Amino acid sequence: MTKDTKVRKRSDIGERTIARMKAGRNGIVEATYRMDVVEFRVFFTMLTMISPDDVTFCEYELRIADIIRLFSLNRDGRSYETIKEAAERLVNKTMVIYHTKEDGNRYRTVIPFLTSVSSQISDTKMESIRVTFHPELKPFLLQLRTEYLEFDVRNLARVQSQYSIRLYMMLRHQMNLKKTSVRYTVERLREVFEIGDKDYPLYGNFKQKVLVRACTDLNTTTNIRISQMEEERSNRKVIAIVFYMSPQELPATLLDDSTVANNITSAASQTRKKDKTIIDVDDPETEQLIDQLHKLIAQHVGRDVVRTWLHQSSEEQVRTAIEYTIKQLKQGVVIKNVGGYMQKMVNTSLPLVFDSPDPSIDKLKRKNEERKIATQDQKTLDDARLEALTEKKYQTAINALLDHPEWHSAVIQHMQAGLFGKFYKENLSLFENIKNPAMYGPFFQIIERLNPEVFAGLE
Repeated sequence: MTKDTKVRKRSDIGERTIARMKAGRNGIVEATYRMDVVEFRVFFTMLTMISPDDVTFCEYELRIADIIRLFSLNRDGRSYETIKEAAERLVNKTMVIYHTKEDGNRYRTVIPFLTSVSSQISDTKMESIRVTFHPELKPFLLQLRTEYLEFDVRNLARVQSQYSIRLYMMLRHQMNLKKTSVRYTVERLREVFEIGDKDYPLYGNFKQKVLVRACTDLNTTTNIRISQMEEERSNRKVIAIVFYMSPQELPATLLDDSTVANNITSAASQTRKKDKTIIDVDDPETEQLIDQLHKLIAQHVGRDVVRTWLHQSSEEQVRTAIEYTIKQLKQGVVIKNVGGYMQKMVNTSLPLVFDSPDPSIDKLKRKNEERKIATQDQKTLDDARLEALTEKKYQTAINALLDHPEWHSAVIQHMQAGLFGKFYKENLSLFENIKNPAMYGPFFQIIERLNPEVFAGLE
């Protein structure tokens, strides 16, 4: 256990750059609050001074030089004042969480971040400030054993937007859970980012000003790569976003701006060469490619369709599908739905070079081949829909279980009984057991029995 001190300095804790905080729907990661970038830097620096073994908070002395080094900031006369002002603003900042308490009721709880900020009046060099966490944050920052986010704060050194930081925290936690995609409703994203109806009231503005900019920011400055944002619609309204993410390499130590820029450019170039299914979000090169391909088939499909193809398949595959379809049309083959036919070709493993069709090929044989392709496509589509529905039900059931701890005993009892009881491992926790796909059936069944409306509308 770390030795208790009234004031903790960087020298007491060592050169820690790791921040830890409670994650999940009832944690800091997805709580509702706003901080600007400088406020986040102060907050994250404080987090690096907490030891995993700490049982209580103390007063933390933040040296301006440490913050400058952690986030690769410029050294100038304004640094101290800027950081001090950000710390003082944090005293008035709060986070809001919505959770179920022991009485089974849902509550909206408001928790302050800091209780005090002190700066020495006679300190002419203005080298440090002292800050103190609010005691109510103990469950969110101390003695964390499960469901917490841990990351190196240096990965956010060049992030320029508060929304980029919030999205990074959310996606980093999901990646730590071994996920490569995650779905958030638009309503949930607005709630987490604390963006009300008056800020970016139109989804298009929210998408471009917040989501796309945040994705671009993360792709070019952090160790997270967002390859795709998939929109889910209901009655033409976008209701949810699925983020597809993966890790990417960044320098382990902070370098000067020119070196970092060169490394990022090189990494992006290498990624495109290695795997061309990765599409940069709002990347100029990708936009040019979309325009180029769309001009070839503008009379048949929209520009967004081409974008979707490039998100789903490689550039070579899309080009081949387009060229093959155009060649078919020029040779007089009647294709009633050209856009639909191209979609099939994009989803079909095609050779890179096509020979001219042999006129002697029996038309019935050709129709059989097309029918076989269509059947394979439908099976692939059905499998994908089933997998997506299962994932939605799983996430919904998990959230319901987290909101109702009083259900745990009933869920355990149900999952231990019946045909699938043999898959339940006594040495594992409930949440570890329900990660097993073999337990999805009884898990969904008991959750729906406890709340018949829990899966309403998912299909």
